[in-house]
Amino acid sequence: MFNSNLFENRPTRAEIYLSNLENNISVIKNIVGSRKILGIVKANAYGHGLVEISQKLEELKLDYLGVAYIEEALWLREKGIKIPILVLGAIDNNQISLFLQNDIDITGSSIEKLENISIAAQKLNVKARVHLKIDTGMGRIGVQWDRKEQFLKKAFSLPNIEIVGIFSHFADSYDNPSFTDLQLERFNTVLEYVKKYFSLPPLIHLANSGAISRGLEESFFTMVRPGIMMYGYSLNKDFQKILKPAMQFKTKVLYFKVLQKGSPVGYANTYITKSQERIITLPVGYADGYPRSLSNRGIILLNGKKYPVIGRICMDQCMASLGIDGEGYVGDEVELWGDRISLHDVSKRSERSMWDLLSNVTERVPRKYIK
Repeated sequence: MFNSNLFENRPTRAEIYLSNLENNISVIKNIVGSRKILGIVKANAYGHGLVEISQKLEELKLDYLGVAYIEEALWLREKGIKIPILVLGAIDNNQISLFLQNDIDITGSSIEKLENISIAAQKLNVKARVHLKIDTGMGRIGVQWDRKEQFLKKAFSLPNIEIVGIFSHFADSYDNPSFTDLQLERFNTVLEYVKKYFSLPPLIHLANSGAISRGLEESFFTMVRPGIMMYGYSLNKDFQKILKPAMQFKTKVLYFKVLQKGSPVGYANTYITKSQERIITLPVGYADGYPRSLSNRGIILLNGKKYPVIGRICMDQCMASLGIDGEGYVGDEVELWGDRISLHDVSKRSERSMWDLLSNVTERVPRKYIK
């Protein structure tokens, strides 16, 4: 991994507006009321910067942070983050001691995992904080909801394990309400079993951004897990209006030339000028996270006007046409997505999800944090 500080002065950058993040957290709090909030910061906080976003969320008094891997959690602990952290993914048995030594909550997703957690905790003479993962229809990690009995009996009987939470994950909470309702029904069946034979843990969580934006209050339980909505995006068009995107992806014009009609542009000559055209080159490419699928399909904003991306997007550069009389000069600022070029539009044009686009803005793109 290279030293990202060397790229601080690149003309291509991601501006992160922390006030917009704060706005989105306020929106979430107004919806969920007194429930706890676990903010999802995996994948470098969806490309916004793991440490800086986590510091802001801690400042905003969120209750938990959620990451995918123990390495992300350890990095946050090293940077002084004190609030509880849950690693949502499956765990490597060889890493269990790292959870226990650094006060990080563990996902218990099978009997075998629970037994190994218990053994490691006994060796260190500590109690492991465990959230039980139930598969209600995602088909990923977790014990299937209808095979819960032996798993739960083991979970609540093993020594040196404290069951602090139980959770599941919606597979399609934006677009498939009937299946979402089925998953919620299945999860409630598991909770009824726990309530009958054991006792419910304090942290019961299921609702993600889609469920929160739909106002599916019966899925809020005692904690919610917002992800992309924290960063200002929702597939719910009405809900999108009250969110503020935290990231603006920008660059600058670094080269300008005039090409005559019939001139090829880019690899494989996929664009041929239709007339005399003013062509700009931008220092951003697919190695920065500007997707190659926007070749001859993307739109950029320059001096208040939108212009088409032309030719194949290169690893480190791309080109746009200003037509015959568009104005643009070396050093002028260009918006790739942000206020005027919506990420929704970029997602549609590139045929890549917003989650994909945000999390793939690479480390060589410096983040500039603006309060």
